[in-house]
Amino acid sequence: MLGYDWFMLAVMSGALITGGVVKGVVGLGLPIVTLAILLNFMPPLTVLGLLVAPILVTNLWQSLRAGNLLQPLGRFWPMIVMAVIFLFIGAELIVGMDTAVLFAVLGCFVVVFSATNLIKPRVHPLKPETEKWAGPLAGALGGLLGGISTIWGPPMMMYFVMLKLDKDTFVRTVGLAWFSMAVPLTFAYWRNGIFTGDVIPLSLAACVPGMIGIRIGEKIRQHIDQETFRKVMLAVLLIIGLNLIRRAVF
Repeated sequence: MLGYDWFMLAVMSGALITGGVVKGVVGLGLPIVTLAILLNFMPPLTVLGLLVAPILVTNLWQSLRAGNLLQPLGRFWPMIVMAVIFLFIGAELIVGMDTAVLFAVLGCFVVVFSATNLIKPRVHPLKPETEKWAGPLAGALGGLLGGISTIWGPPMMMYFVMLKLDKDTFVRTVGLAWFSMAVPLTFAYWRNGIFTGDVIPLSLAACVPGMIGIRIGEKIRQHIDQETFRKVMLAVLLIIGLNLIRRAVF
């Protein structure tokens, strides 16, 4: 079925459901969790192609359930524009690129940031004047990383943490930003040959376990208070950082 035996289909489904649960709880994490599992069984470019449709569909789902999209769009459009621009740059660089240094540097930064905030949380959010340049910078870094690996979350997630967004605003903003990037990512990966051929039906089928996971995660989030949400979000970010370092090493 779809060119894979039942064991591999079960592994793919399990990875996507697990990633979907994490995304349903904290608003992101589907690509990083799925990649961490499937890279042990499948070639990297195949996994990236597999993730294209689930990323698009799950972020569309979050965007449609986000409520008033004009509020986060009015505040975060400079970040989103920079993210989309650098997404295309990263997607063009991925073929034949050695990403070890980028993963190592970003991974160390993410680990230090998340661990520090878990141990000693920031008291005050970013000032408006800082937000003006920090947002576009986070978008550029996230877009570059996303084009290379489909994982654009860490830089922008750190930015949102520093803004101290409440959990509903966080998920609503992530849904809008991530969907805005998922559309050009789909086009970019189709253009450079990652999202073509036999991987397209496989990717479309992968939307089903991804959505099952998201619905489970959303149910869990309803029973989590703001402080627990913050800790879970930072814990996920810490795991992402450690995995980036792992990918840089082996």
